[in-house]
Formats: sequence, structure tokens, C-alpha cells
Amino acid sequence: MKRRTDLIDQLTDLVVGADDPRRLAERTIEVVMSLLNGRAGAVFSRDGDRLALFASRGIDQAVLDSVQGVWNQFRECLLKGETFYVPDCGAERRLPRPEGEVRCPASYVVVPVLRGDELSALLYVDSLDPQFCESHDLARLSKLSRIVAKAVGEPGSPGTPAVGGREDAWATYLERTPVEDMEREKLLLLLNRNEWNIARVSRLMNVTRRTIYLRLARYNIPRERIRKSRSKTTPKP
Repeated sequence: MKRRTDLIDQLTDLVVGADDPRRLAERTIEVVMSLLNGRAGAVFSRDGDRLALFASRGIDQAVLDSVQGVWNQFRECLLKGETFYVPDCGAERRLPRPEGEVRCPASYVVVPVLRGDELSALLYVDSLDPQFCESHDLARLSKLSRIVAKAVGEPGSPGTPAVGGREDAWATYLERTPVEDMEREKLLLLLNRNEWNIARVSRLMNVTRRTIYLRLARYNIPRERIRKSRSKTTPKP
């Protein structure tokens, strides 16, 4: 455990020297998702009482709504640097349930990103698995948030409109996101939702399995091998 924590510290010190704010934030999200087997991740910068989407991987409107809900109801806790962790969305009672047929993650965490004593951003990551974070994972996220603070605090850092506008905010996000990034996020989302079953994802995308492997290589996505959640039925004696 100590060796892995030391590696995170080394990564933090190494990446802090990067000079592309948005790419730095995106790389941090990718590292976090890899460490926690995350479904989606995002960084939201803070401008007074408003949040703006800064960088993301695999998010959807449900993520924007969840983060805005946490910000509206638990702002004071976040401003104090307290992490907001939902270990089981199905049992969560602190926030209202989303309306309609919305596919929600099983759990998620919102980590305050501090510059000194001031909250500058929020780091969000979720998972299809409940209780995906343990205490050492939350401590690890706090360390990685130092990289996010560096990215968000860079002069000329890119920003997008506040997340509270629902359709307008989502449309603006789609308009400003490069097509390649959207394709990469869609592929990652489908892979995570389908336990990295290449054959199943290829059918959903109406492409060959070879195409999926080529896109994994093109977008520099390391192939995950996830234990299937569905247990096999025991044959009758």
C-alpha cells in the first residue's frame, strides 16, 4: 500500500510541470478513473457561487445535475474542504432522486479542490459499483486534487458556461468538445457499462470487433479486464 501511495506522490510532483491546463485536468481524470475503475469523471471550476465544466471523461446530463445538486445543498461543507461521498445512490436520502428514466451510477464522490484555503474547483468521479471508494482511496483523491488545483489555477485556463442551465449547458458542452474526444468518451462509457465485453460493444456500435481494437489503440485506451458481475449458475447435480 505504501509503495502505491508513493507512486501517486511521484505522479503528482511530475505532472505539476505540465503547461496545458485542460489536458492536465483530463489526464488527472483518466488516472483517477483508472485507479478506481470509474465510469465517468469531471472537473468543475468555481466562479463565486457558480460552477463551470472544465474537463471531463464520459459524463452525461445526470452528472451535471448531480454535481449541481451537491453544490446547492452542501456548498458550505465543500467550501470547508469536506469530501462528499455517496457510497450507494440507491440508498441516498440527502439528495432528491433524479426524475424520469435516468441511468445513474451506483456511487460517486465529489472532492473539493483547494488552492491554499480557497475552494477553486470540484473533482467528480463515479462508478457502476457501489461503495467503490475506501478511506485510502479518498486520501489518494485528495492528493491528486493538487494537480487539478494546478490546472484550474493556470492563467488562461479554458472554461465553459455554468452547469445549472441544463439543456443549454449540455448543448454548449457538446458544441465545444472535439469530435475525437466525444468518440473516445462514448467508447469508454459503453465499455464500462458492458464490463469491457468487446463483442457486445461492437454490436451496440454496429461495427466490427477489429474496429473497436483499432479505436482503443487510436485513443490510447488500455484494455481493462473486469471480473463479470453476473455469477454463473451452478449446474444441478
